Amino acid sequence: MELLQAILLGLIQGLTEFLPVSSSGHLILVPHILGLEDQGLAMDALLHLATLLAIVIYFRKDLSKLLISLWNNKKEDPYRSLAWSIIFATIPAGIAGLLFGDWIENNLRSAQFVAGNLILWSAVFFVADRKSTRQESDSEELIHLGWKKVLLIGFAQAIALIPGTSRSGITITAGLFSNLSQPAAARFSFLLGTPIILAAGLHKSLFLFNDASQEFLFTPFQFLMGFLAAFVIGYLSIKWLLAIVSRVGLLPFIVYRVLLAGFIFIFLGQ
Repeated sequence: MELLQAILLGLIQGLTEFLPVSSSGHLILVPHILGLEDQGLAMDALLHLATLLAIVIYFRKDLSKLLISLWNNKKEDPYRSLAWSIIFATIPAGIAGLLFGDWIENNLRSAQFVAGNLILWSAVFFVADRKSTRQESDSEELIHLGWKKVLLIGFAQAIALIPGTSRSGITITAGLFSNLSQPAAARFSFLLGTPIILAAGLHKSLFLFNDASQEFLFTPFQFLMGFLAAFVIGYLSIKWLLAIVSRVGLLPFIVYRVLLAGFIFIFLGQ
């Protein structure tokens, strides 16, 4: 059973980390349905690192150019501006996580709250999706974001700490409200997610390292299978989201979120 649980957790992490369907909603839903034992910090940290690896490999060319641009002094390097945009857009979520992360984790995890938040932000996503008419991406639009757009997307990512929101969904939505094309908004959301996913994995790993009493539910092979499942599905999820958003927008995910909220209200609302 532990092997199946490890693979299932990897599949859920790979899908919900990147698709705008809310990982918190699924993490609350699945244990209730299947009666799973808590997977522990070790698996949480490992799965975050698996999805980090997926996004690093998928965007390896962009990320390498971004890192190089930070160490050169060529002001005309277009990736230098984008790199700083990602850094500044990451700050609000980092501060919010440090100040409110534990409180949110302890107080906003009820099924009813998650379901209500799924519906609330689905309405916002729908408005942004209908507002956006730009299907074609301009290769220059991420290079010249401007600080107002960067901060708007950055503060949107901070809101994603609230369960039921979806980091990718709200950052893409903020991008659409900033008049980015749908492909560009999705691409910036993924690039912006890289430091946040890295921080989450390191944060959980640090707690694991400091907790000598931590017991491991899974064997090394089961950990490996969970890691591989999260990595493969995470990599595919990036491709799926970029393709779907470019062609039809956020509507398929909005419909799914509303259906998930209804399921939670009906079956987990008590």
